Amino acid sequence: MAFAPEADHTAAATSLVWVNKPGAAKGVRRVVIPFFQVQFVVDSDTSASAGTASSTMKVRLVGPTSEQMQAMTDRLYDRLVQDLTAAGLEVVPTEQARAYGNFAKLQDGGKVSGTRVDGHQGVNSLFFAPHGMTFYFLPTQDIAYTGAGSFGGFGTAMLPPKEQGLMTESDAAVLGFRAVVDFAQLSNNNKVPLRMLRSTARTKASATIAIRPIATQLWLMTPQAKPGVTDMQNRMRFEVQAPLLVDTDAITAMTDARTGGDRRSEALGNALGMLMGGGSSKLRKYDVNVDPEVWARDVEASLNGVEAMFVARLRGEL
Repeated sequence: MAFAPEADHTAAATSLVWVNKPGAAKGVRRVVIPFFQVQFVVDSDTSASAGTASSTMKVRLVGPTSEQMQAMTDRLYDRLVQDLTAAGLEVVPTEQARAYGNFAKLQDGGKVSGTRVDGHQGVNSLFFAPHGMTFYFLPTQDIAYTGAGSFGGFGTAMLPPKEQGLMTESDAAVLGFRAVVDFAQLSNNNKVPLRMLRSTARTKASATIAIRPIATQLWLMTPQAKPGVTDMQNRMRFEVQAPLLVDTDAITAMTDARTGGDRRSEALGNALGMLMGGGSSKLRKYDVNVDPEVWARDVEASLNGVEAMFVARLRGEL
């Protein structure tokens, strides 16, 4: 759906945010935050095949800087703490939280903010955590928007026990926040029925800045959030249900990024394929160019809108 960056979206929280375990936040008055990350997709690819024909599409984001992404993440964290406090919750300061053994273990085993992670299904991203914190991954996230099985310095099975231990140590609910910012929509025709009978392999790309659903979420680990079929841990999740397509003028151009070498390799490969009775091979590469200042303004405003919706839903559950 279209998402106006500067609009007040709190009224839409009920329809746009799904809650997996209603009632699991009752009685929560204190929270500790070891998990806060914003994922910015910076390049991605997709491919299709049909018989001996193949097509590959690659796109890359051009314009925004890591400094903008880090500053945006820091301010979003500060906003969340402020809004949680306004909602009547005590937020354990990070400096105090580091005194808890499990908080320190989670942070010391995580990845440094700004790290690039090459993920599943050709989605490659920069991950940011606020104010010197590190980030880690959880197995409940959308597989296309995680770090290709990379979960910091420890396995995923070790994470929930550390979070549960932190919940006991701090006498607080453990809260996490995650958002995914994308810049293009890719598709292929691999899922078309009778794929093996097709003669054409197609891939497409469109430039669209969006907040990704499912992986964009706020969660709470509380004693009341009992394990269930969709989440085996004590985790209450507030998830964006559908892609939020940011209404922005930040995108300035989508330009052909193939090099002369790319074109020569494609032509040579197709010529050899024809001589040997094979199919064609297509490579398409595009740079999605954005005005970095407009991009930063509209993305940050959209992330603020998502955060406001999450807190609005959480207020109703306290």
